[in-house]
Amino acid sequence: MKHFLQTIITMALVFAITACAPVEDDIFTIARISVTAGNNLDVTRVQAQVRLTNVNTRQTLASADFEGPNVTIEVLRGAYQIDIEGVATCQSNDGAASIHQFRCQCDYAEFIDKEQNDITLNMIFLD
Repeated sequence: MKHFLQTIITMALVFAITACAPVEDDIFTIARISVTAGNNLDVTRVQAQVRLTNVNTRQTLASADFEGPNVTIEVLRGAYQIDIEGVATCQSNDGAASIHQFRCQCDYAEFIDKEQNDITLNMIFLD
Protein backbone atom coordinates (compact mmCIF):
# COMPACT_ATOMS: atom_id res chain seq x y z
CA MET A 1 0.00 0.00 0.00
CA LYS A 2 2.87 2.35 0.80
CA HIS A 3 4.41 1.72 -2.65
CA PHE A 4 1.06 2.45 -4.32
CA LEU A 5 0.75 5.77 -2.45
CA GLN A 6 4.30 6.75 -3.46
CA THR A 7 3.50 6.00 -7.10
CA ILE A 8 0.36 8.15 -6.97
CA ILE A 9 2.25 11.07 -5.40
CA THR A 10 5.06 10.78 -7.95
CA MET A 11 2.58 10.73 -10.84
CA ALA A 12 0.74 13.76 -9.43
CA LEU A 13 4.04 15.64 -9.07
CA VAL A 14 5.09 14.83 -12.65
CA PHE A 15 1.69 15.93 -13.90
CA ALA A 16 1.87 19.19 -11.94
CA ILE A 17 5.34 20.02 -13.26
CA THR A 18 4.47 19.35 -16.90
CA ALA A 19 1.17 21.22 -16.63
CA CYS A 20 3.02 24.44 -15.76
CA ALA A 21 4.59 24.79 -19.22
CA PRO A 22 4.21 28.27 -20.72
CA VAL A 23 1.25 28.66 -23.04
CA GLU A 24 1.63 30.71 -26.19
CA ASP A 25 -1.29 32.90 -27.14
CA ASP A 26 -1.70 33.07 -30.88
CA ILE A 27 -4.84 35.16 -30.76
CA PHE A 28 -3.13 38.51 -31.41
CA THR A 29 -1.36 39.73 -34.54
CA ILE A 30 0.19 42.91 -35.93
CA ALA A 31 -1.85 44.93 -38.46
CA ARG A 32 0.24 47.26 -40.65
CA ILE A 33 -1.97 49.67 -42.55
CA SER A 34 -0.52 51.86 -45.30
CA VAL A 35 -2.17 54.69 -47.20
CA THR A 36 -1.30 55.66 -50.74
CA ALA A 37 -2.24 58.67 -52.85
CA GLY A 38 -1.75 57.07 -56.25
CA ASN A 39 1.01 57.15 -58.86
CA ASN A 40 1.57 60.92 -59.03
CA LEU A 41 1.94 61.64 -55.30
CA ASP A 42 4.11 60.23 -52.52
CA VAL A 43 2.70 60.43 -49.00
CA THR A 44 5.36 61.89 -46.69
CA ARG A 45 3.39 62.60 -43.51
CA VAL A 46 -0.03 61.63 -42.19
CA GLN A 47 -1.97 63.12 -39.30
CA ALA A 48 -5.09 61.00 -39.01
CA GLN A 49 -6.98 58.58 -36.84
CA VAL A 50 -7.47 54.93 -37.75
CA ARG A 51 -10.56 53.17 -36.41
CA LEU A 52 -10.63 49.40 -36.63
CA THR A 53 -13.91 47.63 -35.86
CA ASN A 54 -13.85 43.87 -35.39
CA VAL A 55 -16.61 42.46 -37.59
CA ASN A 56 -17.40 39.63 -35.15
CA THR A 57 -17.17 41.30 -31.74
CA ARG A 58 -17.87 44.93 -32.81
CA GLN A 59 -14.93 45.99 -30.60
CA THR A 60 -13.35 49.22 -31.85
CA LEU A 61 -9.66 50.14 -31.69
CA ALA A 62 -8.19 53.52 -32.59
CA SER A 63 -4.69 54.80 -33.25
CA ALA A 64 -3.06 57.94 -34.60
CA ASP A 65 0.58 56.75 -34.44
CA PHE A 66 1.47 57.11 -38.11
CA GLU A 67 5.08 56.77 -39.21
CA GLY A 68 5.06 58.24 -42.68
CA PRO A 69 2.16 56.61 -44.54
CA ASN A 70 2.07 53.56 -42.20
CA VAL A 71 0.44 52.75 -38.87
CA THR A 72 1.01 49.54 -36.90
CA ILE A 73 -1.54 48.20 -34.40
CA GLU A 74 -1.71 45.00 -32.37
CA VAL A 75 -5.14 43.47 -32.89
CA LEU A 76 -7.08 40.32 -32.13
CA ARG A 77 -6.85 38.04 -35.17
CA GLY A 78 -9.96 38.26 -37.34
CA ALA A 79 -11.89 40.40 -39.81
CA TYR A 80 -12.05 44.18 -39.47
CA GLN A 81 -13.68 47.25 -40.92
CA ILE A 82 -11.20 50.13 -41.35
CA ASP A 83 -11.94 53.87 -41.36
CA ILE A 84 -9.22 56.53 -41.63
CA GLU A 85 -9.79 60.26 -41.72
CA GLY A 86 -7.29 63.10 -41.48
CA VAL A 87 -4.73 65.24 -43.26
CA ALA A 88 -1.72 64.15 -45.33
CA THR A 89 1.30 65.93 -46.73
CA CYS A 90 2.10 64.70 -50.22
CA GLN A 91 4.95 65.33 -52.61
CA SER A 92 4.50 65.28 -56.38
CA ASN A 93 7.03 63.92 -58.88
CA ASP A 94 8.36 67.45 -59.54
CA GLY A 95 9.02 67.99 -55.79
CA ALA A 96 6.06 70.25 -54.97
CA ALA A 97 4.52 69.59 -51.55
CA SER A 98 0.78 69.80 -50.94
CA ILE A 99 -1.54 69.18 -48.00
CA HIS A 100 -4.77 67.27 -48.52
CA GLN A 101 -7.70 66.32 -46.33
CA PHE A 102 -8.54 62.66 -46.99
CA ARG A 103 -10.36 59.56 -45.88
CA CYS A 104 -9.92 55.83 -46.49
CA GLN A 105 -12.43 53.08 -45.95
CA CYS A 106 -12.39 49.31 -46.14
CA ASP A 107 -15.45 47.25 -45.25
CA TYR A 108 -13.61 43.92 -44.88
CA ALA A 109 -9.95 43.24 -44.13
CA GLU A 110 -8.59 39.99 -42.72
CA PHE A 111 -5.81 40.09 -40.14
CA ILE A 112 -5.34 36.35 -39.64
CA ASP A 113 -1.60 35.67 -40.06
CA LYS A 114 0.33 35.03 -36.86
CA GLU A 115 3.15 37.51 -37.51
CA GLN A 116 2.25 40.65 -39.49
CA ASN A 117 -0.60 41.49 -41.82
CA ASP A 118 -0.18 44.27 -44.40
CA ILE A 119 -2.92 46.19 -46.17
CA THR A 120 -2.72 49.28 -48.39
CA LEU A 121 -5.68 51.63 -48.75
CA ASN A 122 -6.17 54.29 -51.42
CA MET A 123 -6.81 57.83 -50.23
CA ILE A 124 -9.99 59.64 -51.20
CA PHE A 125 -9.25 63.37 -51.21
CA LEU A 126 -11.95 65.55 -49.67
CA ASP A 127 -10.63 68.89 -50.93
